[in-house]
Amino acid sequence: MQTGEYTANVKNGFKYTFKRNAKKIIQNFKMPEKDIGKKQYYSYLAIPIQKNYVFYEAFSGLGILDNPRAVFLQLLEDNSFENFTHIWSIADMDMAKDNLKEFENLPNVKFVKRESEEYYRYLASSKYLVSNSTFGYFFTKRPEQIYINTWHGVPTKYMGYDHTVERVENARGPARNFLAADYIVSANKFMTEVMYRNSYKLDGLFQGKILETGHPRSDLLINADSEKVYTKLRNVGLKTDKKIILYAPTWKGTLYNQLEYDVTEFKETIKKFSDNIDQTEYRIYLRVHYFLYKILADDPELKEILVPFTIDTNELLSVVDILISDYSSIFFDFLITKRPMIFYVPDLKEYESGRGLYVPTDTLPGLVSCSLDEVASSLDVICKNREEYLEFYEPMWQEMASWCIYNDDGLSTKRLVNIVFKDYSYLSSKTHNIVDGFGNKKKKILICVNSKQKDASFWDSFTAGLERYNYNTTDVTVLVTAFQDEKTKEYFNTLPKNVRVLVWYALPFVAKETKRFYDREAVRALGNATFDEVRVEGDITEYWAAFANNLNRSSKLQPWE
Repeated sequence: MQTGEYTANVKNGFKYTFKRNAKKIIQNFKMPEKDIGKKQYYSYLAIPIQKNYVFYEAFSGLGILDNPRAVFLQLLEDNSFENFTHIWSIADMDMAKDNLKEFENLPNVKFVKRESEEYYRYLASSKYLVSNSTFGYFFTKRPEQIYINTWHGVPTKYMGYDHTVERVENARGPARNFLAADYIVSANKFMTEVMYRNSYKLDGLFQGKILETGHPRSDLLINADSEKVYTKLRNVGLKTDKKIILYAPTWKGTLYNQLEYDVTEFKETIKKFSDNIDQTEYRIYLRVHYFLYKILADDPELKEILVPFTIDTNELLSVVDILISDYSSIFFDFLITKRPMIFYVPDLKEYESGRGLYVPTDTLPGLVSCSLDEVASSLDVICKNREEYLEFYEPMWQEMASWCIYNDDGLSTKRLVNIVFKDYSYLSSKTHNIVDGFGNKKKKILICVNSKQKDASFWDSFTAGLERYNYNTTDVTVLVTAFQDEKTKEYFNTLPKNVRVLVWYALPFVAKETKRFYDREAVRALGNATFDEVRVEGDITEYWAAFANNLNRSSKLQPWE
């Protein structure tokens, strides 16, 4: 090649690169910052899988907490995994700093800011993914990845499609994540059947394994070092010179991001409790949801009794003497201690008639009351007559323990690690239930529909069509585009309860629509589910026609190469 030709080629190559990069910069400039990261995530789906990498997320990046924390600690302790790298998703590094400092000097532990470029790269390339909640709508599990969803508690109030308000919205994120998971962790058979099989309608579609081996987080309570927990409390400014009464009310709200609390009323409740205990012997502390914590953390009346979320709940419970709660799953964990519990349920009638409860209040192993005066006055009585109180509720405790905490022996995490990371399923299945999918013999139909239908009469016809199915022999899933207005959302929330509704969200960028693209879209929307028939109803857009045709090529969804 002549020098002139080489120079010309370099110039032409530079021009091409400049134009390509300029176009990319312009596209990214127009795109919201939160969506640029999601686009990066899709580019990272092509990089090699890191076989010894474990990616963890608890409560959308709240900290090193809950079931993922227990799995993380077990892997750190096991010499078989000394070459593993552990990556934690953290939403706010500054707020979580007290939680992170315990592990910040370990060379094989890394913290990445949630929704940063690093976050997307590790989510796309780590072989093992561990979450106690959900990954975002953009998440697409690669075939080589192993996704373990541990969830975060045994349900007491209605979940998923059982939810009486906005049932589809309540179920959409968890249902999609569960369908993508290789393993879902269950505390007991009740949770397996009530929550996973029924309330999230996994029966018939879920292709992975339910590990009914106990919640890993229970090990953090059973095996806790009390002195270390007390030290953590003192390090955040909380006193440990007296016995602890913990008030831990559940999340209040119809949806995850809609908080419902009267702070003034909340303060009055705390004051009433405090006025009715022997303050020379007991001290009341408060544990609330993260969203409410952010509101109360700077309140001069409450900040000195707030236990920060940076201290793991189950480790905290190991030093709690009396628990006051309501419908929170925290009481299932506290059952292990056999210590006194009180259930303050001021909105009991509303819950029973509206939200709905899986566990009848008359079966709870402790005083249940909607009267603040009654609960407050009982505190002093319980403190002074602890053994009599426990003896009175012993039969109810025994009954609940028999179906709820029979797996809680301090070894739940080890069982999970043995099954997932060491493939010891054949040993664990002899003593603990492993549910291999939720298959049934019904015909499985997927109906794709665009929520932007302009013809109002279409929806009446669509409902009538769904009502003609025999649900004893047919399993029906509706995949609908994201709701555009309240009227459409209300419509899908009132469809026949036998219908499983999944919500599809458009990606914030345009990808080349090849077979590979549609394969990825199928995994993103439907996980590993398979269908006998795929149909499109209403306006047949090019996307939905191609999506359905791609699924119909095979009864089993094939992930991309």
